[in-house]
Parts: sequence; structure tokens; C-alpha cells
Amino acid sequence: MGNAAASYMLVQIIQPELFEMLRYDRPDSHKMALFDAAFERCSLIVQFRLAQDLQHRFDLDDFDEPYPSKIMELHKKVAEHGLAQAQMVLGQCYENGDGVGQDYSKAIEWYSKAADQGSEDGRLHLVFLHAWFSFIGHGVEQSDEVALAHWQEISTHSTNRDLKSIATHMVGWMHYLGRGTQQDKQKGIKIIRENRSQFFPLGEDECLAGRNCMFSDYYASRKFFEMCKLGAEHDWLCAHLMAVCQIQGFGTLPDRSKDTKRVFEQLADTGMYSEAMVWLGRCFQNGWGVGDVCKEMSLHWFTKAAELGNSYGQWMVGECCLHGHGAERDPVKALDWLHKSADQHNQYAQHALGGYYNDRFHKNSNLAILYYSSAAEQGHENAKRVLKKLTRSRRPSERGMASKQVGPS
Repeated sequence: MGNAAASYMLVQIIQPELFEMLRYDRPDSHKMALFDAAFERCSLIVQFRLAQDLQHRFDLDDFDEPYPSKIMELHKKVAEHGLAQAQMVLGQCYENGDGVGQDYSKAIEWYSKAADQGSEDGRLHLVFLHAWFSFIGHGVEQSDEVALAHWQEISTHSTNRDLKSIATHMVGWMHYLGRGTQQDKQKGIKIIRENRSQFFPLGEDECLAGRNCMFSDYYASRKFFEMCKLGAEHDWLCAHLMAVCQIQGFGTLPDRSKDTKRVFEQLADTGMYSEAMVWLGRCFQNGWGVGDVCKEMSLHWFTKAAELGNSYGQWMVGECCLHGHGAERDPVKALDWLHKSADQHNQYAQHALGGYYNDRFHKNSNLAILYYSSAAEQGHENAKRVLKKLTRSRRPSERGMASKQVGPS
């Protein structure tokens, strides 16, 4: 017992120096040998904690390189003796390429060993990888149904914030597109919208509507981009989401070059993927990868998406026609497209209609409140603010009349 305690104290003394040696690649063979000898005499759980402590030192140091191989060596020693926690760490290192070459087969091997010992975290990491591999047909038969079932299991049962966020986002897309399940766009949009968080800020605004641009370097963001990139050559949605991440700087450095725009362009040119058409329109609207802003081309691609029934494309065509962006102002055409979009419960079109009917030239308070209310129910913040002002200024009898109003005649 005393020998183990002395070994632990010796490891604790040497560890800060070991960190410096590894951090600046200045090995000292004598001190390294002392550390290894003392490490071997510690109990298995103490060995794991020491390896973790060394890894956390690099995390706190904001070390932007893969972990030194020594850290993986220490974890591997513990993992090979059967400690599930160390097997999980090793699985994650192989999955992410930290301190070792990225190897999904090795990651699955170590996660499986942890799962065999009853680790639910290990089992769900396996489910997560199998979901993506099934979705893109990586080493297994492609199956939307299997992928969705796996993502739903993680979304429902995982306590891992990162895996849960990514899986829930993909569940939303599967419902939105009707892949592996009956199509339900509203359910899909709601899932994507409500899944947005500080640690995974990719909701309806940022992903479907393309309204907000943000930079996110959280682990979940980086993992999501990595998995989309892995599947980009196999599935159009992965290619599309990879390009969305590049535009947004979501899990990767922002890239608004011609190469990123070309991904949307190639998908849009097939005439099948309205989501890519909306984003291509955004590229022309903002000058991403196209040089100068071109409102005419922006409207062209929004219209293509709108004609395929995409509610975001319909909303944007309505906005363009209403304000004369890319074409002459045409309020009649604008209202037609905005109503089509609003009929699909698009909160942005509902907000735009609320603004139109609240304008002093087209004043219709009942319709303004109706559409602002619909948008506010979906979380549109400006609609909530304007609605509060409108309802405050109305007499009780007028409020009653507004609640009976169901839409334009």
C-alpha cells in the first residue's frame, strides 16, 4: 500500500514536468522512465485519472494540435486492462484522430469493448456512428430507415449533449424531407428549430432560411461538419449541409468562396433540390463566391425553389417582389407568394404579411394581428414585440373581432 502511495506521489511530482516535455517536444528519457515506472505501480483507476489529468492540462492550455501520442499510450495501457472509461477515451481518440490516425474501425472496436462491459455511453457512440454509416452507405448497406431509427434512439436516450444535438438535428431533416419516414415538413422544421442551443446554434434561421450567419467552434459543431464532409460524396444532403457549415463557419473556418457556392450550384442545377436553390439565391444576394451582388440571379433561384413548393423560396420571392429586389415592384405577385408561403406555416412569410397589413397604406389591423400571432406562436421575436404593441393599443371589442378573423377573403 505504501509503495502505491509513494508511486502516486512521484507521478504527481513528475507530471507537470512531463507536460512541459510533451508540450514543447523536449523529452527527458530519465524522467520519462521514472514516470512510467511509478505509473505502472498505481492502481488501474488511479492510472486512468492520471492520464485524464494530463489530457486536461492540454485542454486548459488550449492545445490546438492532436494530443501527444504519450497520452494515448497511457490510456491504451489502462484500456487494455479492461477499464471501460479508458476504452471510451481511446474510442473517441480514434474517432476524432486525437494523438492517433483517425480510424473508425478502431473507434468501433474500443466502443464495442466498453459497451460489452455495460457502458451505455459506449453503446450509443456505436449507434451514432452506425446511423451515419447507414445514411451514406459507408461499409454497410445504405438505409434511411436504419439511420433514422438510430438517430431517434440517440435523440431520445443519450445524455451526451453533443451526440444528442447532432442526432436530433438529423431527425428533423429526415421528417422535413420524408426520408425513412412519412414526410412532415412542419414536424421537421419544429424539431430543427427547437433543437437549436448555445452549443449547437444551427436552427431554422441558420439552416433552412439562411438568415443568420454565425461562427461556432463547439465540439458538436466540428463533429457535425466532419460527418457531413465524410458523406458529401455519397449523399446530396451531406454535401448541402457541409456547404451550409462552410458559409456559416459552423464547425470549420468560414469559406464563402466559389468552391462552396459551386456545391449549391451543382445541386441546384439538377432541378431537384430546392434547399440548395434557396442557398444559391442567398449566395447571389450576399455576393458569396460570386463576386458582386446580383439581385436578378438571386431572385431567379428563389423563384426556382418557390416553384418546387419550398416555403422559404416562396417567402423570398414575395419579399423581392414587394421591395423591387431583382425585378420591378409587384405587390400583387408579392402577396400571392407570401400567402403561399404562409399557408405552409412559414413564420417569416407570416411576419412579412403582418408588416404589410400593419402598414399605413394597407392598414388592416385584424389581418396584421392574425399573421403576427401566427409568426409569434412559432417563436418569431419581432412578431412578438409588434403584436404586444398592437394588442395593447386596441379596445377590448376590437380584440374580439380580430380573434374571429381567420384570413383574407
